[in-house]
Amino acid sequence: MKPNIKEWPHDERPREMLLAKGPEALSDAALLAILLRTGKKGQNAVELARELIERFGGFAGLLSARSEDILQVKGIGKAKIAQILAAMEIVKRQARQTLDKTIVIDNPEALYAYLKTAMQSLPREEFRVLHLNRSKYLIGEDTLFRGTVDESAIYAREVIDAALRRKATALIFAHNHPNGPASASEQDKALTAGLVNACRSIQIAVLDHIIIGRDGFLSMRRSHPEIFT
Repeated sequence: MKPNIKEWPHDERPREMLLAKGPEALSDAALLAILLRTGKKGQNAVELARELIERFGGFAGLLSARSEDILQVKGIGKAKIAQILAAMEIVKRQARQTLDKTIVIDNPEALYAYLKTAMQSLPREEFRVLHLNRSKYLIGEDTLFRGTVDESAIYAREVIDAALRRKATALIFAHNHPNGPASASEQDKALTAGLVNACRSIQIAVLDHIIIGRDGFLSMRRSHPEIFT
């Protein structure tokens, strides 16, 4: 492979191929190379893109990568990182916009798709609260904790304060297992039960607690309905 893409045959260059055949005809590395525009000494844009994809585990890893992590890759400067982060944010917002326009409990697949996009590749645990109005539309989202999610870390007062500030009448919790399966531990169950009871005391319903793992997601309402009754 020639280092300089300009020396490739015209119909094999990523940008020209995209315009002629559509984006679906390009490899992941070729698509990312169009954003990068240039490579580095001894490495063209496609090769640099391939290095990024392998380092972060595909586009899913790039979705949750921090700017300081991407900057560790030689040949990635502020201009390139801005282009990457902007593209990844567009993906996240597209998933969120789909969720914003639907009644969450009527279309749980949109919820799961959004949470997987936003949380599946995060490097550490996060606990998020999704706030819903009386019509069950999403009206806000807060990340209340980053670290190890357990009973000692998540305070019912913070959850309730956030819900009252948002004027929410229902909540959905979500947290991720960065290196594990989508399963509910005993700590997860105890945490959820405590929060459900605390929110019930002020007439705020907890509709679900979604756990995002490397292998997919778990709805605690489906798997442990007794917690929510």
